[in-house]
Amino acid sequence: MNLTVPPVVARAANSEVRKVTSVRLNWLIGGGVVVAGVAAFVALGTSFQPGANHEEGFSTGSGWAALLTTWVLVLTVASAAAFGALGTASEFGSGSMALSSLFTPDRNLLLGSKLAVAAAFSLATVVVMEVLGGAAMRLAGGDRVPMDSGFFGVLFGVALAALCWAVIGSALGFVLRSPTRALAAILGWAVLEPLIWITGRAIGFGGLAAVLPVASTVGAISGGRYAKSALIAPTPAAMALLVIWTAAAGAAGWYYFTRRDI
Repeated sequence: MNLTVPPVVARAANSEVRKVTSVRLNWLIGGGVVVAGVAAFVALGTSFQPGANHEEGFSTGSGWAALLTTWVLVLTVASAAAFGALGTASEFGSGSMALSSLFTPDRNLLLGSKLAVAAAFSLATVVVMEVLGGAAMRLAGGDRVPMDSGFFGVLFGVALAALCWAVIGSALGFVLRSPTRALAAILGWAVLEPLIWITGRAIGFGGLAAVLPVASTVGAISGGRYAKSALIAPTPAAMALLVIWTAAAGAAGWYYFTRRDI
């Protein structure tokens, strides 16, 4: 059976791919993610230390290199969110969204192609970073860092989180229609949510924090490190929650994009 893509879908996807690849900032974001990730994995390979519990597992690593790698992976996910938000919100300010709607009048298709391309490029960038980083880590440290289930769990979680946050960021761009507002919303929530964790725990509702998007992201990329935390859901549940938040954001973007004038 031959599977063919309808021409209208292929045209919409091709247009979005060209937009992404023609913007220099996107190349800078993607290249920066790959370079920073590889550098962090090399540092981790040369100086990995097991955690205080002496488990020889990747997700229990400690020391400055493990902390550096953790923050680089967190920034990788944040970069995916920024990439998605800038990609859609900036088109409203420049007027290119109105032009795109002339060539792709079906707004469902237009929104879907933008979300899909943003997700695909974010996922591809993270996978390249992880493959190159993992290889560089192995060359730098040999078997110093165990490539166990925790290692691959973290890589899978980061890839999933980057994909999800690219969609969330893109959806926020459709809702807020301003790069500044979209980025401010992402950054503001990243700062506000930990305060909600603290408040919820203080009043005896700390478990509710686990369902929030940032907590779900932490759980998804931690490789099970916070399995016993009251504020962070176990990794499989956190991944499911993050997908639900992504679907909710996509639905909000669809609702506003299909009901407002461009």
